[in-house]
Amino acid sequence: MKDRKTLLILLAVVLAVRLAYFGLFRDRLFSGPSTQFEQAFAAISLLEGHGVSVPAVQPPVVSASDPDRFVDPATYELKDAARLPYIKEVPGYAFLLAGLWKLSGSRLWLWAQLLQILLELIAAWGLWTLTRRFFGRRAAIGSVLVFAFLFHEARASVIPYKDIILLYVMLAAAFLAARVFEGGRESRRPWLPFALLCAATGLGYYFMPNILLYPFFAAAALFLLRKIKLRTAIVFVLLAAAIVGAAVYPYQAYVRAHRHEPGVIPPLFWYRFWLGNQVRAFYSTEEERFQDHLRDRMAATGQSLEEICREEFFASVKAAPLAYAARTARKLLFGTVMVYGNGGDAAYSTSWSKFKADNPEAGFKAYARSRPGRILGMILGTLSASLLFPLAIAAVIILGRRKKLAVALFFLHIPLYYILLHMFFHYEARYLLGTLPGYLPLVGFLLAAATERRFKTRTPEA
Repeated sequence: MKDRKTLLILLAVVLAVRLAYFGLFRDRLFSGPSTQFEQAFAAISLLEGHGVSVPAVQPPVVSASDPDRFVDPATYELKDAARLPYIKEVPGYAFLLAGLWKLSGSRLWLWAQLLQILLELIAAWGLWTLTRRFFGRRAAIGSVLVFAFLFHEARASVIPYKDIILLYVMLAAAFLAARVFEGGRESRRPWLPFALLCAATGLGYYFMPNILLYPFFAAAALFLLRKIKLRTAIVFVLLAAAIVGAAVYPYQAYVRAHRHEPGVIPPLFWYRFWLGNQVRAFYSTEEERFQDHLRDRMAATGQSLEEICREEFFASVKAAPLAYAARTARKLLFGTVMVYGNGGDAAYSTSWSKFKADNPEAGFKAYARSRPGRILGMILGTLSASLLFPLAIAAVIILGRRKKLAVALFFLHIPLYYILLHMFFHYEARYLLGTLPGYLPLVGFLLAAATERRFKTRTPEA
């Protein structure tokens, strides 16, 4: 009864923070999800029987009177019936939108936002359960409280876009991996929860492809932690290849069939590699400035975005391979303690490109002085994202001293997967939301250990 009351209070706190963000930013543009509206176009095409496609001529998606605010897809006017296959991004969120709009009978962003807020409460309950199972009640309270005030995550949760879905899928995967971990080497059927983990990964790929290799990493981690035998690890790898491969194949076949058609934008692979090599500062305007450079190159050469990025990336690595390796390693260290995360507004009128167009001679410092609200959101979001790794390492050290290093490393392997993967790409907190099922139980334990020690020092001796 006591746990139920505590959990309800914690869920109320999580809900209050998300509703506050929803009230502030419900219809405000956010600079990060540039393909948000393409997902809506693809959802409309699905509902109209055109498959995974987008209009050849895309309609306006913002208010004519206020370009900072997006409008509902119900108001989109598709003047051209022509459709192009959509392969630029994975279409999972488009299918989600189409299902919600089919059930509700209205094409409103609101339904996706309300669903995500509901999923936030389920995620908080999941974190409570997972943390309590391994570290106890006090740690579970700390874990959910930290989750409630992760500003970058709270902002992402009210954006009707695919990034946040990674957290929910990864939390389910963490529960399944924990089942294997708890069963140990003598478990009779460890393949069953692992097979379900692979199925969750296959689903998660359609929202965020960076989850694709997680089952292989999890199998390696469980083997190194001596929770499965080598024979079982090999079976896990084969299961992952079969189940995840089967889940991904239909979409990859669709991409291969349409990637060379006129007007179709292919997936941006080399762009992300080259972006990761170029964008080293933590603030988001670095990417916007990088895109300005690419637009100039495309206009001057007539090459596609992917062609330019592939050419520049290989030229850079070939000219200085050791420098590239050093930059990548440095970015790995940098990305664990300074991960950009926007916890506030990032609307069109405050974007770097618009500011530079109005003030061509001004620099970033002038931009920061003129946009204090956005800079505050960047600071709060970045701080909430960047504290997680150092706190988790402190928790690992304490758990190691308590002879629970295997448990600590089990949770740490989740954020390590995403950090090691993204060291080659662009670091941003919204791409790393899958780290939270690993980070937050460790941070909850650390808070519990700190409060426990403080409580003992204040308790008078008998």
